[in-house]
Amino acid sequence: MSTPTDEEILKVKTNLRNLIDFNNQLYVEGNTKLINAYALLSLSDSKDLGLQVGLNLLCGAFWALGGPLDAVGAIAANFACGVVGNYAVSTPVSLNAQFSSLLTRFQKTSEQLDTDLETFYDNPTAYWNIEYSSTVYNPFGSYPSSGKLSDLATIDFPAKVDTKFMEYINTAQYALDQETWAQLLQNFVITQYCPSTIYKCKYYTESEMEQDAAGFYEVHPSYWNNWVYHHETNRKGDDKSYYEQWQNNIGTGASSFSDGHLNDDACKYMFIDSYDNVIINPDGLFHRNFVFNSLKNIKHTTHTYYHSPN
Repeated sequence: MSTPTDEEILKVKTNLRNLIDFNNQLYVEGNTKLINAYALLSLSDSKDLGLQVGLNLLCGAFWALGGPLDAVGAIAANFACGVVGNYAVSTPVSLNAQFSSLLTRFQKTSEQLDTDLETFYDNPTAYWNIEYSSTVYNPFGSYPSSGKLSDLATIDFPAKVDTKFMEYINTAQYALDQETWAQLLQNFVITQYCPSTIYKCKYYTESEMEQDAAGFYEVHPSYWNNWVYHHETNRKGDDKSYYEQWQNNIGTGASSFSDGHLNDDACKYMFIDSYDNVIINPDGLFHRNFVFNSLKNIKHTTHTYYHSPN
């Protein structure tokens, strides 16, 4: 068990003060992201989504600081996420309550981290060697997080006047935005339309399938098309290969008179690409393929439609 020097204590207190400033700024920026998500998705922020969701929002934002080439961000993220994630095991009184909205849940979680950081600041020696461990959950997976207050003696977390501070804020708020949308999209459903459509290879190449899909998304931004190549020959050996394509839509679900698509503004904000890696919004949150195939806890269903007789 290490005993801190006066110099180490001073460095940790400086880093704690900068982390408090960072957390407060992230709360302000995060509020705008939550409000924007609810507005674009036409949802009402009228209920508490629970303790774990609040932790995911804050931990997901901090975790993004830990890029592979940023040791300062990684150490700060592991410590902050360890502290916040541990609320799931030892829940503070301030968070062990029912709140009126996700905004309030996020606020209370952020305030609790402030309180703990202030406590550490007042007496770093008392908490110096305590290890805080948890699991961070974000839209892309789960990750172990662990850190000690003493770890902050090895870095210099940027102050508000440093340009790196705002770089960290921008990184964290983008991750928070992703976390928010991944959570709220669980209110919607992905519908695959059946039957599939056949595209003969003598008329369509793989490149043309991709171009058609990208063009389709410009008009119908809530869709993603997937297809499978089938190699086939007739008795004469003639090539009869074809692509079998399905259309998929995210929204409220299909009915007899509507596809229930997610509104265009929400889709344009959310999707980075049209077809795979064809970038249409570099500031978007997710690749289209990820939303339709890998987004967790969103319902998938099918809808059968019938072609009119010729």
